[in-house]
Amino acid sequence: MVDRILFPTDGSAGAMAVLEHALDLATDHEASVHLLTVDESGFDSAELLALAGDRARERGLEPETVRREGEVYQEILAYAQEAAVDAIVMPTHGRSGLERLLLGSVTARIMRLADIPVLTATPDAELRYPYRRILVPTDGSQAAQAAVEVGATLARVAAVPLAVLSVVEQTQLGATVRSTTSREHMEDRSRTAVKEATETARSAGVSDISTAVVTGRSIPETIRSYVSDQHSDLVVLGTHGRTGLDRYLFGSTTEALVRTATVPVMTVRPPDKWSG
Repeated sequence: MVDRILFPTDGSAGAMAVLEHALDLATDHEASVHLLTVDESGFDSAELLALAGDRARERGLEPETVRREGEVYQEILAYAQEAAVDAIVMPTHGRSGLERLLLGSVTARIMRLADIPVLTATPDAELRYPYRRILVPTDGSQAAQAAVEVGATLARVAAVPLAVLSVVEQTQLGATVRSTTSREHMEDRSRTAVKEATETARSAGVSDISTAVVTGRSIPETIRSYVSDQHSDLVVLGTHGRTGLDRYLFGSTTEALVRTATVPVMTVRPPDKWSG
């Protein structure tokens, strides 16, 4: 369950829409809401924080409102730990107005370093709640399994279907006879990953589960297409896959999906705090 949700904001594009989504989650999970602003380089967040707090109270919630000073991502992470929050909800881009092709540096650092789930949305994302369907892509990794646990919890609480997807990437396959064997091996691995994820979700109390193993030119592109075709309203994604993540680089698949997804994406870095 989600008991405490942190929403850090700086008034960036789409921030209020993402706040509404955070409040939707808080209401459904009966969770407390923590609203945080970080004053940096002379930015005065008092009015912004007051507006966000007023909106939460209009929704029947009693938020904790906090102003801090310092390095933005460090203060967000520090507060998340101090307040023992269960999830962070935030826009993908900050006040600097980074182009769509770039993921906001603060958001990227939070997703890479936070040990709790982080839900992000682009300024033009479709924020629908209650969700119609939650999608969890899996490659069988520890991170993917952690994402399945989180996705299953959300699906159970919202009483919505859970979709489990594994993608076989075409770029990893050649045109030789050897590639046929490789394809079969990768498809078998994907089917195993989907089976394990399904078992995890059923153990968490989710009964409505759909599964798919598909081949696509790229993992982010295939996931985006699946989201559209299957009317999924949230993607829950593990941040470490088979390829792993360099300490200083955010995973290419995760970053590409987060900055281009038309729906919110929740990233999960194992080990996570969720037990379902």
